[in-house]
Amino acid sequence: MSKPLSAIDSISPAFTQTKKQLFAPFRFKRWLRLAVVCMLTGEFAGGGGSGGGNFNFPVNHDKGNKSLMAFPHVDWSKILPWLPWIVAGVCVLFLLVFIMIYIASVYRFVLFDSVLYDRCELKGSWKRWEPRGRSYFYWSLSLFLISSIATVLIIGVPLLIAWRLGLFHNPGEHLAALILGGLGLFFFFAVFIVVGAVVGLFAKDFCVPIMAMEEVGVLAAWRRLLPMLRAEKWAFTGYVLMKIVLAIGSAIIVGIATFIVLIVLFIPLAVVGVILFFVGKAMGLTFSVGVICLLVILGGILLMGFFYLLALLSTPPMVFFQSYVLHFIGSRYPAVGAVLFPPPPEIPPLAPPDFPSALEPPPEAAPAG
Repeated sequence: MSKPLSAIDSISPAFTQTKKQLFAPFRFKRWLRLAVVCMLTGEFAGGGGSGGGNFNFPVNHDKGNKSLMAFPHVDWSKILPWLPWIVAGVCVLFLLVFIMIYIASVYRFVLFDSVLYDRCELKGSWKRWEPRGRSYFYWSLSLFLISSIATVLIIGVPLLIAWRLGLFHNPGEHLAALILGGLGLFFFFAVFIVVGAVVGLFAKDFCVPIMAMEEVGVLAAWRRLLPMLRAEKWAFTGYVLMKIVLAIGSAIIVGIATFIVLIVLFIPLAVVGVILFFVGKAMGLTFSVGVICLLVILGGILLMGFFYLLALLSTPPMVFFQSYVLHFIGSRYPAVGAVLFPPPPEIPPLAPPDFPSALEPPPEAAPAG
């Protein structure tokens, strides 16, 4: 490359590489394997907000119970026997989350290798990339813990100071201080969230290629990345902004496609669900432990099928964004650039024509007859 590509200049070659790897020619088996990588890395999961609500817990005034969190209509004698199972289920859920994060950390490198070298090798990829993925997992876990502790301190310490100063005892008398302090806390926390998101983005997009190409840990990758960031601050700032714009556009397109697919699948799934309900009712089935376990298994299978379908739809955006990352960092990082932008093959020099030398005697003519 003659010069590093900007965030805008990297879009066109990323589209070209995506088209080449997925549609020229169309390779259905490779698409299926990439969908597995998409599902395991979580690239299909779009961002979304969860709306809050006002939960007014009923208050039981009987027998002098004035607790604010009483549940008079709950039969605890039926819930307590299930309490060990509930606790065990929560523990298993947390364990599964950690396992999935670990798997996603390893397959992050499989995704990098698949797009960079135009291949998707699931067999044997775990053994190859597990050491790098383990380092990236430790980094992600450490970043989460540090962010959680910092969040508690950022929010908890100002609130504790305000409470110790008595600002909450008579809020009407300290309205200006509460408003100004709240705004300052909000903007400071927003900056903290943005910085944490950018750090996570740079580790995922730029440290992973360095770790993969040089077989180093995440801290060593950061030491190689920081000089690039200092040298081209505005280029990487433009990258972050362009990544946000592209992510919004991709989320809209994938969301529309997912909505259409869900509408198409809703009717047959609803019909099958109604048939199974009436069949179970005719057989006299009740919500026993066995039936509940069977429903959980069927629901899990259905959920995994939906996730895989969503991963199939999200495979082109996944390949595009990985190509976008590679072209942006590859024009600055020679190890990746040598694969993306190989030098043209050398043309061997033309051999000189085979003219007879002037010093050589002419060949003798063949005798006549």
